[in-house]
Amino acid sequence: MIGSARAVAITKSLPSPIASYGFTAGTGTTAVDSSGNGRTLTLNNATWATGHTGFGLTNSGSTTGAVTSSSSFTAPAAALTIMAWVRPLDLTAGSTHFAAGFIDTGGSTCAAIFTQRGDFGTSNVLQCDLRLGGSLVAFHGPALTLNTWTHVAVTYNGANVVVYKDGVSVGSYAATGTVAPGDGFFVAGSNLASLYDTDIDIDDVRVFNRALTARQVKAAMTMPVA
Repeated sequence: MIGSARAVAITKSLPSPIASYGFTAGTGTTAVDSSGNGRTLTLNNATWATGHTGFGLTNSGSTTGAVTSSSSFTAPAAALTIMAWVRPLDLTAGSTHFAAGFIDTGGSTCAAIFTQRGDFGTSNVLQCDLRLGGSLVAFHGPALTLNTWTHVAVTYNGANVVVYKDGVSVGSYAATGTVAPGDGFFVAGSNLASLYDTDIDIDDVRVFNRALTARQVKAAMTMPVA
């Protein structure tokens, strides 16, 4: 009970996300932004599915999944946190699977989480990419497990990047520079200019314009997006 109370207290003290998606509706062509900032996701080829808690989204192709309808939704320049529950549906060696993140209209990754990426950085492991000072940098965690729900997160505070798996840091890296702005935030499928496979289920997506602490990441992991 004491541990649970502490987790709730920490969660209540979380900074407000700039976007969050719990996919609670389970139907329709849009997914509401629970942060109250109005950054509604428009579903393209992502479809409703059983999520980690309640409903989520799924996409088994290399097509646009769900995206914010406004191109003015750009990645934070100085610091950020992106997190979600993901369930990989394919982890074939050397393949690339996009989970969520910011992409520009040309198809370039600006800040995103891949369940694995085969064309850049280390293959076959959790990968979080940030375009810092104009250069794309890969930050890695361990390999994920097929058909298993895993909470993944990446934080950046202007000096360090930390990759989390199930609320535990699995990689910490020194890094500097501003994050390149994206033209949209994509979930369960990137834009048509970068045809990465998706092959995931995803739920409880949150984006912050600051780096959460390890305790905040772990607490947020336990609390579904309402």
